[in-house]
Amino acid sequence: MKQTDCEDIGELLSGYLDGELTQQDEQRVRVHCERCSECTKTLQVLERNRTHIRHTSFGVKDNEQWREEMNDMAVKTSRSFGWLLFGGGLLLAAGLGVYEFLDSDVTTLHKLLAGAVYGGLFLLFVSVLRQRLIERKTDKYKDVEK
Repeated sequence: MKQTDCEDIGELLSGYLDGELTQQDEQRVRVHCERCSECTKTLQVLERNRTHIRHTSFGVKDNEQWREEMNDMAVKTSRSFGWLLFGGGLLLAAGLGVYEFLDSDVTTLHKLLAGAVYGGLFLLFVSVLRQRLIERKTDKYKDVEK
């Protein structure tokens, strides 16, 4: 067998097993495998792997198990600590930015314009956050199971 023939057929073996080839390509693979022991071995290995994978079972968790894992004490503690660090770092960075901004040689007009933009963004953020918190309390679908 020529190496290029085996390479061409090798690309078709998976499709052959899945029944996705045209009749012509399927016949090419079948005829080639009758003459080539190497490609026949490869096809057999693919078939064994496919059978093995089909009979493999995976553990499936139900929603209650996922809730227990997500609400376990270590997860809650690390999440709270992470938010605390993030919020503290954000406040320190914002404070430093405001200090540097007020202490700089930027004109008062530019300071007012930048303050208006950032103040507006902050107010929008607070209003969206407030709306989401209110919605979270009154969401009638939050405990619906799938």
